Amino acid sequence: MCILEREKKCLWRGFFSFVALEAWEEYLRAFPPGSIVAFDAPLLVTVEKGLRAAEKELLPWLRRRRSGVLPINLSIVRRRYPALFPFWESVRRNFSLSLDFSKKHRHALEVFPPLSILGFFGNTGLALYRFGRLRELGELFKGEGSPLHIENLEECLSACLCPSPGRKDRFDAFICACTALFAGQYGKDALRTFGDEEGFIVLPSWAEEPS
Repeated sequence: MCILEREKKCLWRGFFSFVALEAWEEYLRAFPPGSIVAFDAPLLVTVEKGLRAAEKELLPWLRRRRSGVLPINLSIVRRRYPALFPFWESVRRNFSLSLDFSKKHRHALEVFPPLSILGFFGNTGLALYRFGRLRELGELFKGEGSPLHIENLEECLSACLCPSPGRKDRFDAFICACTALFAGQYGKDALRTFGDEEGFIVLPSWAEEPS
């Protein structure tokens, strides 16, 4: 998990990981009301077989960009990812999945990092991500056309991209945090959603919307 905090300035606070679900849930409960957390994982799945509406909507134009998204349904989760069930329960106990972003509640969003990158920086950003040019991609947040301005971005990128295991996972966590920060800064009208009550994925609409 990557934490970005915005008060007078936006600051990166650190990267964190958890092994025990109890420690994870304790950490979630510590978030103050009004917090927004974005997860690179499905948060709501009600369809038993096939694809959710979100994946059906995304796949055609993702294929055109030589990308894709994994199929998610309850049958697959039971068989391959049983740990998702206690994860979902934990998130729902502590977060709202509503996009109203009320200050009374904590909010959780489902995101897909390549989709967020496309939303922030268009096809240019997506190409950098695909070819692993993560440093160049991260530095796009420094530009005048950046959707966000992170005060200690260089420190964040250095920690994120240090040559150690988990580099890609840390960068994806950074993109998730940027998406949550964007949602808090610009509101739900700056997000495009894919899907329905079966589960939805959000896109930050800044540079380019899917077509």
